[in-house]
Amino acid sequence: MKLPDNFRKWPTERRQAWWSKNFHDDDDERAASLTNPAALELADLMVESAVGSLGLPLGLAGGFLIDGCDYSLPLAVEEPSVIAAAAYAARIIASGGGFSTTVGPSVMEGYVYLEQVDEAGASRLAGGYEALRRSLKSTLAGLERRGGGLCGLRQYRLQDSGVLALELAIDVVDAMGANIVNSAAEALRPLAETLSGGRALLCILSNATPQRRAQAAFRLPLAKLYPYCRGLDAADVARRIVLATVVADEDPARAVTHNKGVMNGIAALAQATLNDTRAVEAAAHAWAARSGRLRSLTAYRVETDCLCGSIDLPLALATVGGSVDLHPTGRACLRLLGNPDSRQLSRLAAALGLAQNFAALLALVSGGIQGGHMRLHAARLAYKAGARGELTRRIADRLAARGEFSLRAAAEELAALRDAAAAGAGSSA
Repeated sequence: MKLPDNFRKWPTERRQAWWSKNFHDDDDERAASLTNPAALELADLMVESAVGSLGLPLGLAGGFLIDGCDYSLPLAVEEPSVIAAAAYAARIIASGGGFSTTVGPSVMEGYVYLEQVDEAGASRLAGGYEALRRSLKSTLAGLERRGGGLCGLRQYRLQDSGVLALELAIDVVDAMGANIVNSAAEALRPLAETLSGGRALLCILSNATPQRRAQAAFRLPLAKLYPYCRGLDAADVARRIVLATVVADEDPARAVTHNKGVMNGIAALAQATLNDTRAVEAAAHAWAARSGRLRSLTAYRVETDCLCGSIDLPLALATVGGSVDLHPTGRACLRLLGNPDSRQLSRLAAALGLAQNFAALLALVSGGIQGGHMRLHAARLAYKAGARGELTRRIADRLAARGEFSLRAAAEELAALRDAAAAGAGSSA
């Protein structure tokens, strides 16, 4: 459907009314998707042509023992198994001592790409780094007051295009850094062009963030793993987890899904704290492919009767700026976490990603994932069949007992419960 003329200039309430009238089928849908006036105002500040809010479920994954501290992690996600799997893995790993984490500096890179620069121009540019630094003083003054600022300048020539890349590295402290890095790159443009004799093609940050890496690891005694092996030998389950990760490292077709599982939790935490999930995902998958082939973000080994797991990936998460400290839900989630700085939030995210991966591998090598997944999916089927309230869970339990997970089966169970309720009401009358 073509939008009405000047749609983006309409008052937000009028846009919402148009949306609801044209695209919600009934009052039940309207009630479930209703955005209150305060949320609608906030949505209009955050995006162009807002018509409402899509309320992702926000849940808490408890039981995380990270660097000796207990955490419950807020996750905003539409998939029912993500929070369940994260909490399950956290409980197992906590029994062995929990996660240990490390994190790199909050450094982002930005680039001024210059065309038509000869070798003499490149030499003049290299000799002008001090002048380039001085030219950024006003742009980065606020960041410097918070302990950040310019960390380095370097340049290199792209082999195929011949374009010269001027890289600036900036410590962005607790911000994600996109706005300040883009501003700094654009501020360098005039002097970079003058020094090099070239012409700027692009002034833009990179989301690769190789310096903003976070690592997490755990060491789980096999005796602690055994109760979760579905009756299998713990040593063999651990061996299979290691081998499954080797397969992901060797076969890109498996690595795609293996790493997607890692990001299930990380993206949900980024979403809950109103961070840029697209940037986080892009950086992680680029890092996984840095060798020229997509590989596993995690590694496992068996060592002295322990399963040892680890993860290493870039995580440019923010605790200030952008939408992070604008949205009240994001602020509440950060308060739940103890108001961490950006580096601490990245530590938590790394532990979460490793937990998510461990839960998936444990299920996959010890019987499969679909049984548990479909049990969690059953309540959704009941809802889609028309169940509401307490009936939804009752039907989900009946579907699980029946071992049949389909919309038809949910409709049958709903009809049976309604018929039984009507019969009971008739006999009492």
